[in-house]
Amino acid sequence: MKKQILFPIIVMLAACAPKTGNTTKVVGQFVENAPETVRLTRGYYDGMMDEDHYVSFFDTTVAVVNGRFELEIPKCLSTTTELRLGNDHFNFISDGSTITIDPESRTAVSSDKKGPHSLFMEFGNRWNDYQTRMAGFGSDREAGEKYRDENLGALLDYTKEVARNNLDNINGLQALEMLYFSSMGQGVELNPEEMFSLVNGLSDEMKSAPISSMMFTELYDIYNGLVNTVEGKPFVDFTVVQDPANPETSTVSLSDYVGRGKYVLVDFWASWCGPCKEEMPNLKNVYDTYHGDSFDMLSIAVMDNVESTVKAAKELGIVWDQIINAQQIPGKAYGFDAIPLIILFGPDGTILKRDIRGEQIGEAVKEALGK
Repeated sequence: MKKQILFPIIVMLAACAPKTGNTTKVVGQFVENAPETVRLTRGYYDGMMDEDHYVSFFDTTVAVVNGRFELEIPKCLSTTTELRLGNDHFNFISDGSTITIDPESRTAVSSDKKGPHSLFMEFGNRWNDYQTRMAGFGSDREAGEKYRDENLGALLDYTKEVARNNLDNINGLQALEMLYFSSMGQGVELNPEEMFSLVNGLSDEMKSAPISSMMFTELYDIYNGLVNTVEGKPFVDFTVVQDPANPETSTVSLSDYVGRGKYVLVDFWASWCGPCKEEMPNLKNVYDTYHGDSFDMLSIAVMDNVESTVKAAKELGIVWDQIINAQQIPGKAYGFDAIPLIILFGPDGTILKRDIRGEQIGEAVKEALGK
């Protein structure tokens, strides 16, 4: 679930305002079926992906004459520009070069072969190729894992270099986001302090321009939370009002369960999360095997509707302690916005194991308890 943040339009216009000689020339040619106009926009969707939820900070329409269109638009490195053709659209970076567009083949080529737009296309193509190949393995899990193990590490190294070298444009921000989401659950560990340093190293424009600042804020919270909650660090407390209508009787904190003399396995989950439900048999087995004076478990429902949480918990047989209606509060504290996240805490609240799944859960608990 992504955070949505609204900003005054004037801020974006200032961030991408045209300067002398600081424009991008956009030219395009249709071979056939040319429309009367094409539209170029910059903005984002506030909620659902429909026109009523599109917040635009730049919007211009240009006539197509004899199949050709040409215009100059402000240079803007903090987000992409979208070319719209009816229901079809594709993106490019207005990087101050000349962008030549072939709408029918959906290509946009920059005159600057080493500029931000050219990198944007190369970066996207490399990831699209990887994801297409992974999807092609279908149900052949062994072959897919083999390809991933042989190729993902190098792709993430390349992505990290893109991030390091492009902290002043949208390529760097998108690379940082891709690093986080593509490493989760893939057996790839990123250094949280290094990643947090890169996020903090983004240019002031990238941090403050409305569209890019949404991604920056999210990544800042994720990596700041990760830095503070790596294995070996003490737990970070947070408080949840489970029922806003009755805050006095429904307010709980993580410290009500963790750091009180027991090993505690905490599962952050949601009723809509398929992988969360897949872990339930593992969690139930661990609870049935080890629950007692030295060990307990806690499920914390995040980013979920309360009624759905309660119904799913009953159906899944969650009989251990629960915190509901936590929403995004734990995600900010522990640096995550994808679930499940399963953490094993020591008796004093120290984080012993983090991001454990499947058989790792029982193994971690067994080792901690000396069984």
